[in-house]
Amino acid sequence: MTPTSPAAAPETLTQWQPTWSPDKTDPGLPPITLITDPHDHPDYTTTALAAHQPAAGRIAVHPTPLATAPAYLAQDLIRALGKHLPPSDTEPPWWTGNADESWRVAAAWTQALGISHYVICRAHRITARHLEHLMALREHTRIQLTLVVSGPTPAALAPILKAVPHHPTEALESARLHLQTGQQQTSAPAGHDHWWHPAPLPAPEDEPWYELPPRPRRPAVVTPRQGAPARPSVDRPHPIVIALPAFTHPDDYPGTSHQAVAQRIHTRIAHPVHAAAVAARVLAGYDTEQLSQITLSTPQRPSADLPANLPAWMLPLQEAARIYTELQGHIRTDLPAHLSGANRPFRLTSWEQDDVAHATETCRLIPAPIRKRPSNPRKRRP
Repeated sequence: MTPTSPAAAPETLTQWQPTWSPDKTDPGLPPITLITDPHDHPDYTTTALAAHQPAAGRIAVHPTPLATAPAYLAQDLIRALGKHLPPSDTEPPWWTGNADESWRVAAAWTQALGISHYVICRAHRITARHLEHLMALREHTRIQLTLVVSGPTPAALAPILKAVPHHPTEALESARLHLQTGQQQTSAPAGHDHWWHPAPLPAPEDEPWYELPPRPRRPAVVTPRQGAPARPSVDRPHPIVIALPAFTHPDDYPGTSHQAVAQRIHTRIAHPVHAAAVAARVLAGYDTEQLSQITLSTPQRPSADLPANLPAWMLPLQEAARIYTELQGHIRTDLPAHLSGANRPFRLTSWEQDDVAHATETCRLIPAPIRKRPSNPRKRRP
């Protein structure tokens, strides 16, 4: 008998692609709202931007002017979510130049943070490729989508408006009513408020640094590849360094230091897996080489490197990392977590370990010094 292969079937391990065509759309999605401002009146843009209410799950996006590369609109969405890409004077992470990866990052944050409505300003300037990716995001995340067209309706919108139910309006009062600019913030899952209150970037010169907890012995790792740094290389003085304790229980994390660290991670790290990886370092002191080996608790295997009962601010980061990993096609959705790969959230290449190290430093976090065990040579008997 020929043995069956343990490899996953193609239909159970697939990578999400941000592609869309007019003949493949879900009619059950909320209709698109098209706000047309033929005379480019500033009140329309002001009204749209005022609709930005993260606590209500509504995000207003002002696309980068004249940015036509396919990745740009995804990164505009990521920035509107309060996530900042590295400064221009640093080497950008590998994924920022890849359109598909950028849209997977945007999709992961959209779902993990409970975003239900995107308002896209200046929609007449975005390209047909941008619109295709945006429609793919709508299909996958089932968001409500509002497009504000300040000028003539572009030809690129024609196939979308023919294929998708939509509500057009030109009246400013109708636009205001639709955008509900007076809506009060609503309650949200615990931990989500950290990304509503961004940390400053670049960091102020007097911002304190935090020392990560001591590195645990486990999980054990193989010898790191040559050139992969074990810790961020920090060559600047640290006038204030505050030691962070290792995680033991969620109640240990109400202090101002941990609140500040949580806000930095939510603000300064745009990639969900890298953000969750830095959070894991904060909770347990893991080194970058250990991250790929750590496991999450599951019902079948409750003993893991990170406990199931994590602090609230970590939960949306963990969820975003899981969603991104699933979008990458690394998780078998038809299997329990301990068999599907969902319990190993950090599949980091050597260059991504560098990205995590740099992100750690961007959050003003430094590893604890590695303390060697004291030698205890046996005394010879006389």
